[in-house]
Amino acid sequence: MNHIDEITCMLYLDGQLERGRALELTQHVEGCGHCRRLLEALEHESVLLRDSLVEEDEAVPARLLTPPERLEKTAWAWITALGFAAAGVYTLWVQMIDPWREQLAGAGFGEQNLLSLLFFSGAFWGGWEDVMNLVQTVATGTLLLLGLMVVVRLRRRWTTFAVVMGSLAMLLLLPAPVTAEALFVKKGASYTFPAGETHRGDMFVFCATGRIDGNVEGDLFVFGESVTVNGNVKGDVIGFAKSLRIAGEVDGNVRGFANAVIISGRVTRNVTVFTETLEFDQRAIVDGSMTVFTASAGIDGTLGRDLAAFAKKTRLAGKVGGDVNIRGEHLTIDSTTDIAGKTKFYGRNKAEVSPQAKLGTPLDFTEAVRKNPYGEWRFYWRQALRWGAAFVFGLILLWMAPLFFREALRKGDDLAVTLGWGGAFLFLVPIAAIVACVTLVGLAVGIGTMFIWIVALYASQVFAGAWMGEKLMGARGTTPQLIGSMALGLLILRVGFNLPYVGGWIGFATIVWGLGLFGAAVYGRLKSQPQPAPVQV
Repeated sequence: MNHIDEITCMLYLDGQLERGRALELTQHVEGCGHCRRLLEALEHESVLLRDSLVEEDEAVPARLLTPPERLEKTAWAWITALGFAAAGVYTLWVQMIDPWREQLAGAGFGEQNLLSLLFFSGAFWGGWEDVMNLVQTVATGTLLLLGLMVVVRLRRRWTTFAVVMGSLAMLLLLPAPVTAEALFVKKGASYTFPAGETHRGDMFVFCATGRIDGNVEGDLFVFGESVTVNGNVKGDVIGFAKSLRIAGEVDGNVRGFANAVIISGRVTRNVTVFTETLEFDQRAIVDGSMTVFTASAGIDGTLGRDLAAFAKKTRLAGKVGGDVNIRGEHLTIDSTTDIAGKTKFYGRNKAEVSPQAKLGTPLDFTEAVRKNPYGEWRFYWRQALRWGAAFVFGLILLWMAPLFFREALRKGDDLAVTLGWGGAFLFLVPIAAIVACVTLVGLAVGIGTMFIWIVALYASQVFAGAWMGEKLMGARGTTPQLIGSMALGLLILRVGFNLPYVGGWIGFATIVWGLGLFGAAVYGRLKSQPQPAPVQV
């Protein structure tokens, strides 16, 4: 007879097994040690389960009520984990982040102008370098301060501290980080991938001026000031540049983020560009569709499928095999235009269409007319909801921080200081937060600062409205009077925001003034904080 399974044993213990089968199991257990041990174990578990179900008032074991002792090994565990975490962060920085930072710096795209690259413009503020130095100094000082605090707290646990320092020291013995060449990354002020050569895999190019004349059997990522692709790219081309030119063949897609995008070659799939100017040359061919976000677009080449353009000015002079959908201000359709599908234009001015142009269907033009919102009841309903939301937000602020709220309103007595803080808070704080996010250490600080800035941006109307209401209603009074002043001020501001021509300026002035009240109050609170007593070591 084979060994008995657990289900049969459970049925036997519950008395649900047939008599003949039960006798057979009993005889087998007497001669089989394996099955006998299994039956005894299941019987023991059944007894425990039965007792726990019938127990009405089970006492809690004393060992569960006794608080755990603070053992030295707990500190060892935490400190060891901290050491490994520090080692991991250091490894991540050395082997991944530092090489990329060096590549960007070698190509002229360091922290000072990385953000300006994303905005496709030059350095729009001359103080980038000073802000970066300040952020890095604060980050370094914070790390040194935290390290000093750890040393002071662990001054009596030098053995544990030695373990942490030992792990960091061993980390220094790790092999050198992988070079950029092994990762197929090319960098330099000027780089040229020669014609006739073939690179198998993806290629990353960081340079001020770059030329890709060879073949890339993968995706091509380019970051530079002026980049030209003359060779054949089997995958996609993703370019961040001031000027991006596609003169070769791309078997995949083209995704461009640049000041100027020039396409004179062939793209097998689709094109998506975010640019200031787009030139789609007469010799260019795109077999797929094209999506354009630009200020000026000239479409002279051949497009196999649809064209969607969001442009201020668009000129069509090529061939489009699908539909054309354009939104903007001006559209010009030349005589050489050949559109197989539908042509739609949504804009402020009528399109200029040449009589010789070949259109699959007549042009569908929709004039973009700004409607008068003052004649619709929905407009007033939305304004009432916005006023109510700001008023409720102000009540919450007043309830959570009444002293701070009143102190912010008192800061309005000094006009110059309030305006200065408003301008600084509006422009410098988000810039500093974004720059802080560039560094790994300042990421949390940057995100937190940006969140506070967004909340303060919405709260600016509350502070400005309450200040205006108090000025109109007289001297500062009790909390109910302050609530009434805030309601009146918010109502006046809401009306001002919707005035023609000047509503935008009123909104801007409200933001600056409200942020000035908020920023001055925060600075006053930080300045008035008592200094902590020196720690006796």
